[in-house]
Amino acid sequence: MNRHNALTLIFAALMAGLGFGMVGSAAAAEVTADRLSNPDKEPQNWLMNHRTYDAQRYSPLDKINKNTVKSLKLAYAVAIGGTSANENLESTPLAEDGYLYVVDQWGVVYKIDGRSGDVGRIVWRMDPGQEKLLAVNRGAALWGNFVISVANYPARVIATDKETAKFGRQQLS
Repeated sequence: MNRHNALTLIFAALMAGLGFGMVGSAAAAEVTADRLSNPDKEPQNWLMNHRTYDAQRYSPLDKINKNTVKSLKLAYAVAIGGTSANENLESTPLAEDGYLYVVDQWGVVYKIDGRSGDVGRIVWRMDPGQEKLLAVNRGAALWGNFVISVANYPARVIATDKETAKFGRQQLS
C-alpha cells in the first residue's frame, strides 16, 4: 500500500472512529438536495467530496482539536485495491451513518462498515469491469439511494444501490 492509500484509509478510519457516522441505522436515508445543502444538520456525515458546496472541507466536529491532535492514532486499516506500485487513491471517502464509500483508481467502489470505530469491514465491492489502462478516479457521489461513480474504459456513469450493490439501468430521480 503506498503512502497516499495509507493516508486516505487513515483519514477514513479516523472519520469513523471519531464520530463521523457513529449512528447505526438499518437503512440510510436518501441523499437529497436538502441534505447536501445543509451538512451542519448531520455533522457526523461527509456526504460529498468537499463536505459543503463552498468546498472548505471544514468539519464542525470538535473531538479533534489542538489539545487532542497529538493523541491521534490509527483506528483501523482496510486493505483495498491491488498490489501494483502505481495503484493509488485520489478520492475523498464519503461517510454516511457509519458507512464509508471509497473508490479506487479502477473505479471499484467499496462500502465499508466503520460503525464500531475499531474495525472496518467491507460490506460490498462493485467492480465496473473496466479495462486496466491508465486510469484515474477522483471518487463517487451519493444521491438518492445510490452511489454514483464513473468508469473510463468503456466510459460510463454507474448508479450502484447503497444497500444491495446492484447496478445497471436504475432510474435516478
